[in-house]
Amino acid sequence: MIGFLKGLVISQASDSLLLETGGVGYELHVTKNLSQTTQTGDRLSLWVHTCLRQDSLELYGFSDFKEKSLFLSLLKVKGIGPKMALKILGSCSLEQFVLMIREENIKALSALPKIGKKTAQQIVLSLKEQIPDTVIGHSSKSPYEEQLFQTLEKLGFHSSEIREAIGKTSLKRDFKTDLKEALSLLKSVC
Repeated sequence: MIGFLKGLVISQASDSLLLETGGVGYELHVTKNLSQTTQTGDRLSLWVHTCLRQDSLELYGFSDFKEKSLFLSLLKVKGIGPKMALKILGSCSLEQFVLMIREENIKALSALPKIGKKTAQQIVLSLKEQIPDTVIGHSSKSPYEEQLFQTLEKLGFHSSEIREAIGKTSLKRDFKTDLKEALSLLKSVC
């Protein structure tokens, strides 16, 4: 299977690129965002997902590994295929999409292309607790808060509860003190 390609863009369409690498042209399905920001003659490095079906072999290209990871997560949702997943990812930023899932914002998810209310509910149900914070390129949390978040997550608390507890914590920047305060807040909720 092809997992990564680096080469020269020979041509492009609204949802695909032709990438020449090693004398071979690979047609890659890409998000609308990637296609619009790329021009013929650009050198690109893309993470690739190879989709082999009974009657076709299709390649899907992503500008970074986080985008590919989210794409693969979407493929696990009942009723979502590769082309639909690509359209979804091309309709907003990864951060916005993950936030919609975590906040269970069915209305915002339903407004994305190809997603109805039922599919939006299925996405939230399937992915809410599955998507790690590392999928997002940058977090609104500081590195200190990120460390606190990950520690609490390893203790088995849900991400929504952790975010709420950290938000209520006074954050004295003493890890043990802040961890104890967050834990007491989490235990009072449970």
